[in-house]
Amino acid sequence: MAERRLSHAYMLLGPEGPARDGAARRLAAALLCGQTEPPCGVCRDCRKALSGIHPDVALVTREQGEKGPKQDITVGQIRAMTADAVLAPNEAARKVYVISPADRMNQQAQNALLKALEDPPGHACFILCAAAPDALLSTVRSRCVRAEMEAERDARQEGISELARAYLEAAASGDVCQVALACMSRAGLSREDTEAFADEVKSAICDILCGRAGDMGLDRARLRKLDALMDKTADYLRHNVQPKQIFGMLAAETLR
Repeated sequence: MAERRLSHAYMLLGPEGPARDGAARRLAAALLCGQTEPPCGVCRDCRKALSGIHPDVALVTREQGEKGPKQDITVGQIRAMTADAVLAPNEAARKVYVISPADRMNQQAQNALLKALEDPPGHACFILCAAAPDALLSTVRSRCVRAEMEAERDARQEGISELARAYLEAAASGDVCQVALACMSRAGLSREDTEAFADEVKSAICDILCGRAGDMGLDRARLRKLDALMDKTADYLRHNVQPKQIFGMLAAETLR
């Protein structure tokens, strides 16, 4: 990872578990190594970060209660983290803070983190691990570089491609119930996924209109109607309409 490409904040997307924990350690190692992507894996900083014992890599997670982890990461935890972040690193050139699960920060904690993201110490980097990024403030998300796990990224793209095809097939069938099922079954998609879905549908429509793919039983007038709906989807996203409402709109308007 070249020096000029480093960011002070990353959002690592994927479900909680060993795979995401390992991805966070690799990203932390890459930030401390600062030489390669993936990290070299052999220098002192890499070895310690990958082993989870580096003094300049700190995990911020839900505190333990009597019956297990508490519900939220609190504002007190984030304030303690930001206070520590201004101190010089112990061994490496940077300090890395892994916040997991970041989507379980309460509102006050997110606002406290936002201040650190807006004016971070030069040596501090933050990794926000989240399964539900829409639970985070848009101002927090916008200040993070998205860093998906490879397997999750591939699975996500495959799912979006399947949804785009199912939507077009449903539109071609003329079955209102099938269209509604294709749309509403994915109403839980994130804003980023919804944008990718609209782009995928527009790309498929372009391929059909240009003769690069079969027409799927959709005439040109219907294809243009669907293309306009994808433009409407993009416009809704720009105005912060939630994916659930957008897919509801698609279910209602696709066959009009």
